[in-house]
Amino acid sequence: MIKSLEIAVTTAGSDGSAVGAANSSRPINGKVQAIWFDFHASAPNTTDVTVTERVVTTDRQTVCVETSSKTDVMRYPRRAVEDNAEGTVTYDGTNEIYEPYVIDGYIRVAVAQCNALTNAVVVTVLYDE
Repeated sequence: MIKSLEIAVTTAGSDGSAVGAANSSRPINGKVQAIWFDFHASAPNTTDVTVTERVVTTDRQTVCVETSSKTDVMRYPRRAVEDNAEGTVTYDGTNEIYEPYVIDGYIRVAVAQCNALTNAVVVTVLYDE
């Protein structure tokens, strides 16, 4: 069953260089299937958004990055599958196999190069457990 989790980020600072970050209200224990980026109408096209898995106070892995954008968009982040020796698994020696990110922690959304805005970006993470 697909579930969703929304994280709204408010930014502070000067236009074009305002920053902000927010953590999800609860952890995700499952696979990220998609991420919806909903930008404030006044966000500049320089806005950078980074979505990470956070465990306690440490970002464990970067799940998705939206760079220099203000366009609402759905992303389907995937990572290359690795074998036990950290080599990339392929179908035929050339074409990599991709799978959704496995998350066991909170989601952190960090915004940079934005304007000072309430709900500068609202990120909705769609995942299954």
